[in-house]
Amino acid sequence: MKKKRKKKYRLKPRFFVIIAIFLAFVLSVSSCTINKISDKRDDKKSEKKVSQQVDVSRAELLKADGNNGLFILINKQNAVEDWYTPADLVPIESYYAIDRSAECRYMRSEAASAFLNLAADAEAAGLDIVMTTAYRSYDYQTTLWNQNVARYGSEEEANMISAKPGQSEHQSGLAVDISTESIGYKLLESFKDTPEGQWIAEHAHEYGFILRYLDGKSDITGYVYEPWHIRYVGKTAAAEIHDSGITLEEYLNQLEI
Repeated sequence: MKKKRKKKYRLKPRFFVIIAIFLAFVLSVSSCTINKISDKRDDKKSEKKVSQQVDVSRAELLKADGNNGLFILINKQNAVEDWYTPADLVPIESYYAIDRSAECRYMRSEAASAFLNLAADAEAAGLDIVMTTAYRSYDYQTTLWNQNVARYGSEEEANMISAKPGQSEHQSGLAVDISTESIGYKLLESFKDTPEGQWIAEHAHEYGFILRYLDGKSDITGYVYEPWHIRYVGKTAAAEIHDSGITLEEYLNQLEI
């Protein structure tokens, strides 16, 4: 009897082709997955790096030009750093009280030009309006604050009429305190009753200035009524604020700035 030979199974070439295609597919998917993971990691690193660069750039830009535009808000809730100094400060060379510090006789360029126009037009109308103090540095405000605390006996009392360092709008270079000869160039509430004070209340907005600390608005501004303190915001905003009788805080809140 002949023995039955075991049948040998030979793999057909087609089988190897299928295996090769399958392995190639698996390798391709794995490679894509690895690349995607790697790309995500790289993206995260890149995003973090870009974010850090943006943050640094914004800080450097702010420090470099020293302003947030004409709507910068400086008050008890929004303080600025000790290094904050507007880049475009220019000296006021006329219409100032000669017995005050020359160190505070500066304003930002646009505001300075507007103030000089205001004072010149007031003079042409037979009025006497001069600057007593405009820009104040952080260090200068520190000295002034300490003097007021000593004068009024407590920080709480001083804080209603004087700003802590970093919280003074004068540091923006856009604010100016004004007075007139009839009240000895002092900063008094009675300024509102002088012809100059009445003219300012009626016409300051035409030059881009607003009365910053309005009567009856201390709960919003944080300070008592100051008819001598005006702040430059530009003619359009000044007209809108004047006509509506609101504070800068309320105006910016409406604009969501």
